[in-house]
Amino acid sequence: MKRPMIDRRELSCGKVACKSALLGTLALLPLAVGHAKEAEDALIVTPQVEPCSQRYTAAETPRPHSAANGKEAVRQNFHTSRHWGEENIERLGTEDTGIDEPGLRVHYPAGTSSPGDKRGGAGFYSDPPSLRGADRACLSYMVRFPADFDFVKGGKLPGLYGGEAPSGGDEVDGKSGFSMRLMWREEGEGELYPYVVGFEGDSVGRGSWRFPLGQWVTVEQEIILNDPNGEDGIVRLWIDSQPVLEQQEVVFRTTPELTIDGLMFSTFFGGNGKEWRTPRAQYVDFAAIRFYTP
Repeated sequence: MKRPMIDRRELSCGKVACKSALLGTLALLPLAVGHAKEAEDALIVTPQVEPCSQRYTAAETPRPHSAANGKEAVRQNFHTSRHWGEENIERLGTEDTGIDEPGLRVHYPAGTSSPGDKRGGAGFYSDPPSLRGADRACLSYMVRFPADFDFVKGGKLPGLYGGEAPSGGDEVDGKSGFSMRLMWREEGEGELYPYVVGFEGDSVGRGSWRFPLGQWVTVEQEIILNDPNGEDGIVRLWIDSQPVLEQQEVVFRTTPELTIDGLMFSTFFGGNGKEWRTPRAQYVDFAAIRFYTP
């Protein structure tokens, strides 16, 4: 059954007023007509609650402490598994981030895109003990695109996951897992990129915000799993504490055994194919990864 479309003119601010100070940093854009069809089955509104970091309790803050390279920094502090592309990870000190937080710089070599094509970027799964068995959780991280970054057609950004974290065209059955990453698109448009029942790599809410260049942006994602017998799951996003997107009626699972495991740190250009590949060597910085629980 088709779910009702929401007028995007009502979603830029909703009941929460957009702050003028944000306009110099982020463009809260109407969803273009050409994009609406991609998310036509998604019930999208604007979050009417405070950012999840303000309502949840800080649980874990993994930091890439001093290490010889990015690989060591990640494996020491993030409770990780299923690594790939670690040769493309560089540790950043506070003098490089400028925010009193160490960070990670992920490189995308020229001509690369997704792991299934010309692999660039990097990925790992971070499973913090505090999230074990969770049916709701909050993730926060900071991301910085360089001032000369070329977004090309788009690329993946981290998000929460559970189970086998389906991606890359995998089918989702509600039993084996889900993933809820983000994407950047052309000219820095942001979107939600879910792998849940009924949404297998669909574009949801594209253009609800825009990533700026040359400065840090804080991303917050809240996931509330559905009752295994219902369609009442929720995912919410805030950018620099401003509400940008809430997808309702999400079916993450059909069994109570499937819960939230942690962070799917996954970033690369693509999509597959030449048109997705970065034409030159590029990088994106990440910092201040934090997990919160109710």
